[in-house]
Amino acid sequence: MISLKIASIMAVAAFATGSLFAPPVQQAIAAVIATDVQCMGCVGTSDVAGNAITGAKIKDGEVKAAEIATDAVGATELQGVTKLLFAKCVPTVAEATTSRPAGTVFDKTCFINGASADDSAVVTFNDGAFCFKTTADTDNGSVQVRLHNTCPIATPLGEGSTISIIVYHK
Repeated sequence: MISLKIASIMAVAAFATGSLFAPPVQQAIAAVIATDVQCMGCVGTSDVAGNAITGAKIKDGEVKAAEIATDAVGATELQGVTKLLFAKCVPTVAEATTSRPAGTVFDKTCFINGASADDSAVVTFNDGAFCFKTTADTDNGSVQVRLHNTCPIATPLGEGSTISIIVYHK
């Protein structure tokens, strides 16, 4: 038989470890908690309070464009910006295939709903020739894009070329 002394030592050891005489439900809960603590990516949306993660808590360069949902960032999320519009303007076939002499400027009006005369615009011309430098002015409902041929020869805009436009108001 087990002496009272040995039984007492076993009881103290079991109490200290907390597992020998623990009920099965407590052991199951402890196992789930231990697994949850050790998993990768355990912090989810429901675990973080609204506005709890600030810019100061995010390491520089850690949030990439691929991690931001489409249309998740607008003018209200950018400090000091009250309007943010994105548009694409496509030259007609005749505009795209006509050669522009070296040094000349071709004006293209791109209609953008919501653009105002007091807005600013950033314009990028997407073509294969890389001959055209862009500038732009905004007007009510449109952006006037100027494409300046900087190549030393006559060059067309190119079929399939597009003009990407960002209109903003600050």
